[in-house]
Amino acid sequence: MNLPRSTFVALAASSALLLLSTPAWAGGVTGSSTLQDADGKHPADLAFDGLLGTGWAEAEMGVGGGTWLELDLGAATKIDTVSVWGGNLAKGERTFKEYGRPKLVQVSVDGLKVGEAVRLQNEMTRVDLPVETTGRKLRLEFVEAFEGGVYTDMFVAEVAVNFTEGERARAVEKVDAWRASKDGMSQQKKYEEQALAAYDKHKADPYDKESLEFLMDAAGEGPEYLRKRVTSLVPLGYRAAALVPDEMAMSAIRKLKDPTGIPGLEYAAMRALGKQRREIIDTIEYFRAWRDLQGGGRRNIRAFGETGWEVGAFQSFGEPMPIEVDGYGNGLVVDTGNNRVQRFTPQGVTDKQWGAPKDVSEYWYGSRRPWYAAGAMASEDSGAFKNPIDIEKIPGKDADGFIVFDAAGRLQIFDEEGNGQLGWNVAVDDQVQAKVGGEGYLAYLPKKKLIIAIIGNDAIVQDLKSEKVGAFVIKDGTPNAVEVGADERLYMAFGDEIISYNSDGFRYGTVIDSKILGAGFEDMDITLDEKNEMWVVIDTGWVFKFKKPGKLDWKLKVVDHELIHPRLAVFQGNVLITDRDTIIAVDAMQMHLDEVQAAEDAAAEKKALAAEQKAAGKK
Repeated sequence: MNLPRSTFVALAASSALLLLSTPAWAGGVTGSSTLQDADGKHPADLAFDGLLGTGWAEAEMGVGGGTWLELDLGAATKIDTVSVWGGNLAKGERTFKEYGRPKLVQVSVDGLKVGEAVRLQNEMTRVDLPVETTGRKLRLEFVEAFEGGVYTDMFVAEVAVNFTEGERARAVEKVDAWRASKDGMSQQKKYEEQALAAYDKHKADPYDKESLEFLMDAAGEGPEYLRKRVTSLVPLGYRAAALVPDEMAMSAIRKLKDPTGIPGLEYAAMRALGKQRREIIDTIEYFRAWRDLQGGGRRNIRAFGETGWEVGAFQSFGEPMPIEVDGYGNGLVVDTGNNRVQRFTPQGVTDKQWGAPKDVSEYWYGSRRPWYAAGAMASEDSGAFKNPIDIEKIPGKDADGFIVFDAAGRLQIFDEEGNGQLGWNVAVDDQVQAKVGGEGYLAYLPKKKLIIAIIGNDAIVQDLKSEKVGAFVIKDGTPNAVEVGADERLYMAFGDEIISYNSDGFRYGTVIDSKILGAGFEDMDITLDEKNEMWVVIDTGWVFKFKKPGKLDWKLKVVDHELIHPRLAVFQGNVLITDRDTIIAVDAMQMHLDEVQAAEDAAAEKKALAAEQKAAGKK
């Protein structure tokens, strides 16, 4: 949490003064060692004080393995869970990474091990360990630790007993009772006035750090007045349960929409349970996405794209990115996660895009995903998209128009200049699903001027004015690639076969199978080049060119690595394949000619050598 160190030092000092006037608890805490550094001592009791900004740190050789913390509860106590916040959280992610944090933890009660050692994740979070036993002395042995990026000392920010249970300690109930008292309500009212003033001050002056830090501190560690009362009423080990995230402070941070407040919300999320925790995490994700967007992004994106939301970058989240090539060799790419279509020049530079303005988004195939910065907002406005999933060009006299199909089931037609002309929703019972490599496809029959929209195994046939003229169920199931041949038949891939259908649903049969394509692949795509000759790519990196469907011309391995949901376009022998948020551009025709020439040279050399050997034998 990015709060001044002085905040925590002052808080620790005030807590120490309060402890002097507080009745002593029966138990106590001990640790295997105590670190003293430039910030002072980090004793064991700071791991049980309820605050995430303070913590215990060991001072032994190595990176923390074999160190321990022990809490004496003063009497036999039913322990259901023990919660651990590992690492130095004083300044959020920065100090978390700089210092060591627990990796493997063994819980013991009264000297007896409870289950096996538990491995923790290397992330800022709370881990709740089941104990379900009764005892007085709780010990945590840190068998292994993650090494810090700068310092070897291992930190534990906080430990709590029965934090997740509905039955909290009696002392926690005492705090709740005090908050309902006249004195408690009076201090709460005073705090609310301070919080409102801090909100107004930061809203008027976004550069005022002090007011935002006040709200962050209250959201993550609880209001200061409450922290003082918790110190006097609650024994060590239970204080974290009494310091609940402050709703008013969190609401203020949400309304301010200032990503600088993220650390305070991160603290709150690590304290919260259930629905409240999910809501706080959702807000954090939104703020992070908004921060990325407001930062302006990268100015220089590699040719042919890379992962991101900026112009020229792609964000597919593992889904296919269909691609078409217009009559000038420009690539039209479906940028699914960024809710847009981008046009790339033959040199790999974006020169135009279609979609709504950039924004943060959580829309994903009709449901939601964590908030992220998107190159275009998911929108139903004309010319905008909600996760576009396929594109087909409409050949024109001077230039090509195109049709876009999105995950909301909407078709939109764009003219030769890229202007939106008409849009409508396809009426089918099924919905396009994510994480399956594409279940929605477009096919355009230029001679008949018909559009076929496919969702799952349902095919809807429509004209360019949105009128439905037919429908059929695909007998082989859901395809994983669709293309219209020069004969205006549908060529659809199923497993390792390509099967031909008529536009009315009549099934002609298998045209291409594993005898041509080989074995060992899981995905493929089909396309036609500007001469209406068919090409196929499979995910093992092979490209196949056909003289006509089913009659192989030649094949070529264009990439050495495995492709993920490849989508293919070809223009003048140049192959464009989308894979992992980028376009792989290969001059396949030249590669093929080079292979042919190399084979001819090798054959000629072999023939010449044989002739020399024959001549030498005659001599």
